[in-house]
Amino acid sequence: TAIAAFQKVLEMDPTNGATAIQLGQAYMRAGQLEESNTALEIAKANGQEDNANKLISQVYLQKAQASSKAKKYQETIDYAAKSNQYLENANAYRFAASASQQLGKNADCIANYEKYLELSPNAKDAAGVKFTIAALYQQGGDKAKAKEYYQMVATDPQYGPAAQEQLKTL
Repeated sequence: TAIAAFQKVLEMDPTNGATAIQLGQAYMRAGQLEESNTALEIAKANGQEDNANKLISQVYLQKAQASSKAKKYQETIDYAAKSNQYLENANAYRFAASASQQLGKNADCIANYEKYLELSPNAKDAAGVKFTIAALYQQGGDKAKAKEYYQMVATDPQYGPAAQEQLKTL
């Protein structure tokens, strides 16, 4: 009923950006992401650019998450990139990194994980991400970067022992 009500208001005043935002949010809650995106583009064109960009970014982030669950890795990367076009988001970089790793795109994985850590340095999974980055640098032959990242987790209770072992071999 909320969607119908917002649609009626928007029909009467197609330039009502605030109503378009509310319609976009209602569509998001209903899981109708394409319709949400359309409404949010209307909002963006009518004075609600910041709010619309934030919500459009969330729409694409939801699509990236769904694609990741479906193991559609290239699609995950594409949606994560689209999300970041509207509003940079640490989770979008995390999805893109994980999908890149699944596709064997190690350089892209590293770049996305590094951006993830830049935006979310205190993330709960930061130590694991740093260990993964170190291992990927090591696989790629960049011993200096591998050492740098292993050193970052050398005292971590979970990853420290393995990181210390790798540091000895490097």
